[in-house]
Amino acid sequence: MFIDARQLNTGQTLETEICIIGAGAAGITLAMEFHRAGIDCLLLESGGETRDEATSDCYRGESVGIPYDFADGTRSRFLGGSSNCWGGFCRPWDQDAFAARDWVNASGWPIGRAELDPYYTRAHRVLKVPAENYRPGDWVGGDHAFAATGLKPGSAKPYRLPLDQRAVEDIVSHFSPPLNLGLEYRQDLKDSRHATVLLWANVVDIQSNPWGSAIELVKVRTLSGVALTVRARTFVLAAGGIENARLLLASNRQQADGLGNRYDLVGRYFQDHPRFVNGTVNFAEPFRHNPFYDIKFHCIADDLTIAGARISGQLRLPFEVQRREGLLDAQVWFRSMYPGEQDETVGALYRLRQRLRRKWSPTDGLAADLTTLATHPINAALYTWAHSTGSRSMVRSVTMEMIAEPEPDPDSRITLADEVDALGMRRTRIDWRLSPTVVRTVDRTFELIARELRHQGVAGVKLDAPIAEAGWSPDLEGTYHHMGATRMHDSPRMGVVDRNCQMHGVGNFYIAGSSVFTTSSSNHPTMTLVALSLRLADRLVEQVKSRAATEAQNTPSSALSL
Repeated sequence: MFIDARQLNTGQTLETEICIIGAGAAGITLAMEFHRAGIDCLLLESGGETRDEATSDCYRGESVGIPYDFADGTRSRFLGGSSNCWGGFCRPWDQDAFAARDWVNASGWPIGRAELDPYYTRAHRVLKVPAENYRPGDWVGGDHAFAATGLKPGSAKPYRLPLDQRAVEDIVSHFSPPLNLGLEYRQDLKDSRHATVLLWANVVDIQSNPWGSAIELVKVRTLSGVALTVRARTFVLAAGGIENARLLLASNRQQADGLGNRYDLVGRYFQDHPRFVNGTVNFAEPFRHNPFYDIKFHCIADDLTIAGARISGQLRLPFEVQRREGLLDAQVWFRSMYPGEQDETVGALYRLRQRLRRKWSPTDGLAADLTTLATHPINAALYTWAHSTGSRSMVRSVTMEMIAEPEPDPDSRITLADEVDALGMRRTRIDWRLSPTVVRTVDRTFELIARELRHQGVAGVKLDAPIAEAGWSPDLEGTYHHMGATRMHDSPRMGVVDRNCQMHGVGNFYIAGSSVFTTSSSNHPTMTLVALSLRLADRLVEQVKSRAATEAQNTPSSALSL
């Protein structure tokens, strides 16, 4: 069932078994599990069913570290959350991603890959990913390989490069459609007798009992001025990798430094995957135009579909090489470049497309983008044609692109700014930092992959100046994967939540989403955060059913007969 909070009466109190704050990938996953289990839940969504400019403005804030964009185009404050603007990359994390590494600060999850394996299987179904097979040799290398996928052969004919897998290995990621969870599960939620979605409901305060041992209620406001209270037996904060920390810091009625912030951890260890482009790749003739490792033909100009599944190939250094070299994880693909990608043309076209989809501010920066397109009309036309046709003849050059694992850093953090938004809440201030280990990882990974490409006769590679010499590029950007700011750890001195995503010391309060990540691998976060959400849902379903059984046993038989 859907309810418009703007139509309710100020002062009204809503009561439910489980209250979920945030209707993004984590929140909707949880709500759907409670719906299937027949457990009443209330899902609070700040926005409506589509983008609204006034609501989106609540996401804007300050960047005080490495210049960092975290508003338009990076987060979506309406039903479906950031699944409205993600690319669909999916891959379960390897066990090494969860391991403690003595060369990586604050690494080591309290859980391992084995604990998530059954939930990764279920996450594939939630995200509509058709296969769980991530072995490159089963996807490319001849028609005989398709039998291992369990799907029908397709027409694409990519191939693996002849690499020494001990030096550089190739891996496979899958794509969700990409799935917009707000659209995919909207009708199920509307028809549900147990899951209620409260739209236009902004949580402005989370209040605990005087001892801070349990959450009693959350305060909700609409931009139109309606003020509500929600009471529940269990609360789950699933508002996103940045907003989770913001809401905890802002909820300081009982604890001056914010809810769950006894050890000054809320907002710290903020992480995002930095993205880098480096060098010029000149393939030897037999290896030109291979779509398997080229992101242009994965999700930008064309879809690489094999055996009914969209896939993407990447290169990375094996874990043993990372250990020997003291590096973080990173993955690299090639990027074929069309006309217009060396200037601002493509960025302007992208933002115009997002405006038409109502995923970007309709006015912010519009004049500059129109000026850019008017200044580069030929490049705009050529890029649009090449992009729409997936042309390989229009490729002007090839470079390498990387996303790297960030090292957990307590000084990379989310705090509250002085300025307030329309709800009277202090805006977000982000100080994004990347450690020297990230610099070394980026430079050395590019170097070792380029060396292997040359050694195997695949390509000549001319690299740009290393970051250690040139410094961060002024165009450095993240991948909009907001992680780590309410991290998981067995000790309350090192983490905001425990291994079960329960806030330390608070019996009925849980946090879902990528903000609980201890480290961030170089893989995309959505599949892992959905797997963690399914794991949390199972725990909460078990708790509710156990509590109901206990209460039934303790109810006098005369009362039961009524």
